[in-house]
Amino acid sequence: MSTSQRRRPAYLVIADSLRSKIESGELKPGDRFPTERELVQEYKVARMTVRHALDIVQIEGLIDRKRGRTGGTFVRATPPTLSLTSGRSALDQLREHGLDVEVRVLSLVFIEAPGHVASTFGIEEGDSVWECRTVQVSAGSPIMASTLLIPQALAPSLAEEDIQKPLTELLTELDLAPVFKRDSLVAATARTEEQKALGVGRNQPVLRITRTIKAESGVVAAQLEETLRPDAVTVEVVIGEDPTPTLD
Repeated sequence: MSTSQRRRPAYLVIADSLRSKIESGELKPGDRFPTERELVQEYKVARMTVRHALDIVQIEGLIDRKRGRTGGTFVRATPPTLSLTSGRSALDQLREHGLDVEVRVLSLVFIEAPGHVASTFGIEEGDSVWECRTVQVSAGSPIMASTLLIPQALAPSLAEEDIQKPLTELLTELDLAPVFKRDSLVAATARTEEQKALGVGRNQPVLRITRTIKAESGVVAAQLEETLRPDAVTVEVVIGEDPTPTLD
């Protein structure tokens, strides 16, 4: 290792090396990654150091660690990119990327609107609001956990099959076709219910997108919170027209 590398923690140097092997194509999507024992021997460090390095490249979405008899660590395919400026939900965009995404409804209940929810919808605190929790799964792996809120006054009845529809379609059927959407994005650690739904640890970071949706009347029709595994997707914001010439 060079003098500059010695100044850096060993797990960061190892993470750089592993990342380089993936980016150079030495390790390709679907390839089985070296075991912890093999990495310990290769880099001559403690197993805990190797685990820290693997945690980094996993959080970056470069590898997937599976448990069980057929488990192991594998190089991931490039995760799909979601655009916050597209106006479409994360679920719709995942499906547009060709992913077969299953929506599993975890709960569909009424809640009494707490103060901050009542303020968002312009209703009275304690008014009834639909709360629907779902998890989106592709190829057996959870990608995203969602919580959808809709005031009962705007949707007197909802069933699980309604929640499995694209949100724009559902709201249009309720005469609440979206005309305005505002997104906020934060990096956070997974909540207890998200840890279980997404299969992540309590310290693993997640991306949380909160979308507020208004209908033509100006009423807030719904609020959708989508919590994504950062190793499953990347998020981008595009502003303006790309000046790069395109071929006709």
